Amino acid sequence: MRRPRFTRRKWLALLAVAVLLVLAGAMGGIVWMQPRFVVRGLANLNPEVLFEVQTTRKIVALTIDDGPHEDNTPGVLDLLSERGVRVTFFILGDHIPGNEALLRRMKADGHELGNHLVEDRPSVTLPAEEFTRQLLVVDPWIAPEAEYRWMRPGSGWFTPDMIRRVASYGYGVCLGSIFPHDDVIHDPETLADDVLGRVYPGAIIILHDGDGERRNLVQTLERVLDGLDAQGFEVLTVSGLVAQGR
Repeated sequence: MRRPRFTRRKWLALLAVAVLLVLAGAMGGIVWMQPRFVVRGLANLNPEVLFEVQTTRKIVALTIDDGPHEDNTPGVLDLLSERGVRVTFFILGDHIPGNEALLRRMKADGHELGNHLVEDRPSVTLPAEEFTRQLLVVDPWIAPEAEYRWMRPGSGWFTPDMIRRVASYGYGVCLGSIFPHDDVIHDPETLADDVLGRVYPGAIIILHDGDGERRNLVQTLERVLDGLDAQGFEVLTVSGLVAQGR
């Protein structure tokens, strides 16, 4: 049997596929590692979205998404109270019913509440009307008198329309610059090592509350807070970071 001949067109097609695969792998690596130059580039391209604060002071913001959770959040709040640390909780509307006391405790302890809409899903998939509805479900829990009010879109993707829409309700869009992928990695030591190995002045750290393997959040926080303290970092809310980093 004759072997199939590879024409110039076929070779070029194979080369194009190979290049695309390499680029896809490189992009995947960049998304996973979040190198600082990429974060800085995204921040420069999207000045209306908060990724980090440019400062030389050793201050960072710590944010916790997807709460409150009836089993896990009390331990998180106990730890933060013991350490005298205030953070920003981006809360989900689906988790509010039955957990109102936890939200009141967050406020009483001096933590900042941010809007994470209702569902734990990519916010860019929501029609405009549904996006607005979900924003307003959580809105009553966000301090109306605050100088800064923050919304974090699900999965981190945003659009210009989303930015304009939340701004009309007094919100800014807050993402972050250090995310240790605690949605797929659950070992507290590994997560803390990742955060502490990449931390820098003005960084915004993202962690997640919840059930299942996210119950390790308290252990992760213990290690992260110990490490940040050892490196001389002060932990603030997002608004505190913005205010002090001016």
